Amino acid sequence: SVGDAIKNASCVVVNGGGAVGLELAGNIRINHPGEKRVVLLCRRGVCSERTDSERQKIAAQLKQMNIEVVEGESDAPMEYSLAPGKITCGSQEVKYDVYFPAFSQGPNTKFLSECQGVLDVKGRVDVNEFLQSKQHPEIFAVGVSNVPEPIIVIPKLEAQWKSVAQNISALLDGNPLKAHKEGAPFMKLPAMVVIGHGPQGYAYIDFNNVPPPLKACCCGGLGGWPCCPPCWPCCGCMGCGCCPCGYCCGPPAGTGPATLAGKLPFMFAKKQFNGMGEKPSQESMK
Repeated sequence: SVGDAIKNASCVVVNGGGAVGLELAGNIRINHPGEKRVVLLCRRGVCSERTDSERQKIAAQLKQMNIEVVEGESDAPMEYSLAPGKITCGSQEVKYDVYFPAFSQGPNTKFLSECQGVLDVKGRVDVNEFLQSKQHPEIFAVGVSNVPEPIIVIPKLEAQWKSVAQNISALLDGNPLKAHKEGAPFMKLPAMVVIGHGPQGYAYIDFNNVPPPLKACCCGGLGGWPCCPPCWPCCGCMGCGCCPCGYCCGPPAGTGPATLAGKLPFMFAKKQFNGMGEKPSQESMK
């Protein structure tokens, strides 16, 4: 299993310096805090879309968690591997026991490649303002189109799937379609940077990309009491713990946001999909 392969590995390589790569590398380190080598491959450094000060903060935290960063172009494979191998990255050769690609490989739309005019040159569904294929009006796209939105995150996907559901219904009923409106237009980057979940992890909240009401109630992004009213019920920590957005009067960073990040997928799943579902009865989970 994947878990056993990671457990038995001397070196785990995660390829990708974005949000997914940071989160995965952090979780591996948290679950294996010993001498296991965890390497993060980054073509242009970690979180290249962030400011220099943010990137320096992220790099410092990775170093503190003993996660190596290797920068440069590499010959790394596109698929994961649970068998030993080696990668040349820049001028370095990195040998691994387990390898995970954690970077965007584009939309999973190859099955549409033979449909004339459906995809653009990047493999995205070429859509109009209704998130509807320009060439095939019976095709709509959520998360894999060339709609000009900066990131693919739940608030934006939610707006897309609602637009698509409404427009499919309108199309079937013979009614006019409605133009899609971007969800959370204030959000240009993910609102959290996460390096592992839980009290052993680290995360910070980017208050430039949170909903405006949250900005207004948190004294510009300070955590805990008295700066963040939503955190007040959590202050039974009596100064000994970390609120969901950080320590009282401190920056929105640390173990509190990392713990919150671990709970968010379950919160979203419960809100949007009535839970995570259950594993198939014929399979076993380790």
